[in-house]
Amino acid sequence: MVKTLEEMFVEMQKASNSMKVTKVFCVLASPWYASQTRLIHYEQATPFTITEKGLNKLINKEIELFRDSNLFARAKTSDALPEIMESKNIQMKLNGYEVREPHGKRTSKLDIALYISMIPANIHKSIEESIAKFWHVGAVHFSSFSFTTFDTIRDIFTDESSFLFIDISSEVTDISLAKDNVLLESISFPVGKNMLIRTLVEETKTTPAAAASELTIYLEGKCTRDHAKQMEDILEGSTKEWREFLENALAQFASEFPIPRTIFYTADDDVAQWFEKAMSEVNFSRFSKEENSFIVRSLGNAFLGKFVQISEPSFQDPFLSIETIFANKFTSLVK
Repeated sequence: MVKTLEEMFVEMQKASNSMKVTKVFCVLASPWYASQTRLIHYEQATPFTITEKGLNKLINKEIELFRDSNLFARAKTSDALPEIMESKNIQMKLNGYEVREPHGKRTSKLDIALYISMIPANIHKSIEESIAKFWHVGAVHFSSFSFTTFDTIRDIFTDESSFLFIDISSEVTDISLAKDNVLLESISFPVGKNMLIRTLVEETKTTPAAAASELTIYLEGKCTRDHAKQMEDILEGSTKEWREFLENALAQFASEFPIPRTIFYTADDDVAQWFEKAMSEVNFSRFSKEENSFIVRSLGNAFLGKFVQISEPSFQDPFLSIETIFANKFTSLVK
């Protein structure tokens, strides 16, 4: 990972013409982090005042409980112990009412939705050391892609308080569920875009590069009708496999939370239509109490291009666009 990261940094420095960098945002996707939303409830018979010290005590307790959970039972060596990557107060309620500035207010019931993500200490250290070789900045802002996307969707689609988000990357598909403006849960399965390429390599006995090229031609509708039918038959098994993984994940969500009717997804533009077609064959109503039709929306380059400026169209990437929108909340780019 470090070698690939530093090779990318070299290219970034060349492309940026040695632009001055004052802040660095590092957004990690699966499987580099583990996350959980902790729902904290604190209640007293008599009203109490919300203080920063009291909130920090509750939050730190939840962070330690998460760190000590079975999720990290295999982290036996000191360099792989989990470190806090981010902790975000997604939502806070006093006596059942959401508030943005709780300090100094009195209440008898406090509810906090706290999103926590952690990263192995050795990975955290390696990333920071690699960054330091190229840029001299202060603290690096780390975030998970699931929270980054949740926060971005919530800011853009202010009327959508409950939604499902599907992040389809090269090797992994992450699914996150938000309900009433709270990111409740995320599920991953180890199948993504590269599954299609591997299927073509196996079935046509070709190289990965040739398979990727053939896939692009097929998905762009540039091959003959007979060849398109052949490609469709080859990829039919992959379609079924990915769809079954998706349905299993939806069933896990539905055991606790019904699936909301709005579904966002992000995938590379060249395969977005293929995955959307696979999703169109899923009966989402099986996992929901919604009677109306489901809305599937692509967060692709065409839509996200409204919110970011790209120096070269060929550089546009939906995942980077989401991360840029998120980072822009905290800082302005400095040349």
